[in-house]
Formats: sequence, C-alpha cells, structure tokens
Amino acid sequence: MLTLFNLRASSRVARLRHLHTATSAPRFNIAFDIDGVLIKGKQVIPQTRRALELLQENKIPYVFLTNGGGMPESEKADQLTKKLGFYVNPDHLIVSHSPMKSLVSKYRDANIMVVGGEGSACKHAAHDYGFKNVVTPEEIHSVHPSVCPISTCETRAVPWTENGLENVEKPVDAVMVFHDSNDWGRDLQLCLDALVSKDGKLGTIKDSEQLHNTKQTVPIFFSNPDIVWANEYPVPRFGQGTFRVCLEKIYQNLTGQPLESVTYGKPMRTTYEYAESLLDKIDPLPKGPDGQPAKRTVYAVGDNPYADIAGASGYGWDSVLVRTGVFRSKGDENHHVHPATTVVDHVEDAVRWIIARENMKNK
Repeated sequence: MLTLFNLRASSRVARLRHLHTATSAPRFNIAFDIDGVLIKGKQVIPQTRRALELLQENKIPYVFLTNGGGMPESEKADQLTKKLGFYVNPDHLIVSHSPMKSLVSKYRDANIMVVGGEGSACKHAAHDYGFKNVVTPEEIHSVHPSVCPISTCETRAVPWTENGLENVEKPVDAVMVFHDSNDWGRDLQLCLDALVSKDGKLGTIKDSEQLHNTKQTVPIFFSNPDIVWANEYPVPRFGQGTFRVCLEKIYQNLTGQPLESVTYGKPMRTTYEYAESLLDKIDPLPKGPDGQPAKRTVYAVGDNPYADIAGASGYGWDSVLVRTGVFRSKGDENHHVHPATTVVDHVEDAVRWIIARENMKNK
C-alpha cells in the first residue's frame, strides 16, 4: 500500500504503476541524464519511450542534462529525436559544453583551440556560441604533420580550404576541450604544446630544460569530468576525465608544476546553476508572499554516482539512480559513497517513483 511505501522503492515500483497520473498540476521538474539512462551506446533502453510518454501525460517540465556533447545542441537534439522517436527540444537540452557559453564574453575575439568530437562539429558549436576564431588539433596537424608523427592525418570528404586553416599559425589564447578526443596522442601533445608555449605560440618551447622552468600562460577548460561512461561494452569505458588526468600527469612530470584548469559538466556546480536558469525559463515558479519565487523541486535521474548523484546532492536536488548504466548493484543496495534518494531498475521506474512521491506530498 502507498502508506507503507518507504521511498527506497526499486523493489516495490511495480505495486505503484497504477499511480502514474499526478493529482494536480506538477510543481516539480526532472533532469535526465542520457547515456546509461535513456540510451546505451547505439541502443535505446527499452523503458525510455514509456518514461517520456509519462512526462507528456502528466505535463511534467523536464530537461536533458548530459555530460555528452560534441556538437551544437540543435544537432544533438535532432540526433536524439531520430534515435528515440520522440521530439527533443534543443532549448531543453544541456550538453557538457553548454555552460562554456559563459566564456564568450571574455574570449569572443581570442584564438581558441577546441579539442574533441568528430570532424569540425565542436568547432561549429563554438562558432554557434559566439567564439569568432577557432582552430582544432586536426587543422594544426594537417598543416604541420610533424607535431605528432605517429598519428595519421585524417582523410576528409571535403578538403581543407584556405579560410578553414586561417587560425593555424595564430597564437592560442585558450584551450577548450568540448568533447572526448578521437586521437589522444595528437591532442595530448598539442594541448601540452599550447600550455607550455610562450604567449600561446606553438613550438616556442624546444627542450626539456626550458619545459621544466615554464609557467602556464594559456588557460585550459574541460567540459566533462567523467572518468568512465557506459556503452554496449560489458564494463565502462574511459571518458574525458581520464584524458584530463593523463594531461595533468604529463604536464606535472615535464614542468614540475600542477596543471591549472577549469572543469564544467556534472558534478560541477556551474552546470547545475546553468540547468536551474534554464528551468526558470521553461517552468517559471510563482512568487510567494515575500515576493520571492518558490523553491524548485528537481529530481536528477542518472546512472553515474560520481557525476549524476554527487552533483545533484551537492546542489540540493533529489536523485534517482538507475541500474542500466555505470552503476551496478545487487538487490536494493545504494551507492556507498554517493547514495541517491532512491535506486530503481530503469528510467520508467524512476519516473513512476517520482510521480508517486509527489502524489504523496499532495495528499
């Protein structure tokens, strides 16, 4: 019975399936992770469709909050719409590099080296945000193959144009890692080259003695701290966080100093502040007697305790941990370091649990 529902409901969600209709207009929101929650690799998780239908039926405002990315939000939304068979509004989608829009005011006219993603997708995303001058490791490598002789220059369907390579010889003012690297050797090398360079001019440090005495003059920003993520493979795969760890180790080994960097993405607070501001636009809250907006209730649904759950808990959101991605457990076991509000089997159970909990509050 609902009165006995203990909110650790993963083993009891089936009893509550008839309670999927909210009794009044919902005053709560849901933020969904994507990889490991809605999809896994190239496959849509079976319960995803019904979970999204429940959101529509109950008119629950929601956003997608993912540490994935690698392309403009509009393209990612189109990709997800086709994969899920369910419309994804790009204005309701937050990818790992979305909060980097805040850097445009400082670096609008600077020369930015954007790392990661396939082809020029991340470069296009950076241009969409308002960064005027962008160069990629692929472009630098195509002009100077010796920067990473063990890597093969990528074959492009459309050849480079002179305008496409106009920023290669300019000093790098900042490095922004938008997505996972497709060539770790090349990209680690060029990130390091920029970080130890003199005023961003690649190739200005020539020997190890100079390297050891070099101070970092070029800032670097990462969009995703995830060490691992889940796809179809039986165990998690390396993520952008592992790339960052590798670069930190190399940089400190060569310079004797720790790498200074800024990281966005879950579980960083800046990402949740960005999500909250988006929810304020999607679902404005009424003001209370004191003239201030009511406190927003948000549930984060995720599969990674160290990203999704840690970030949500740290920001004051409730959280639902699913077993379809990084997190694996036996029975009703919660995560030992970052326990969620509850643990369920999959995303449909997560939505049903959230609705049931909110119904309880309204009784």
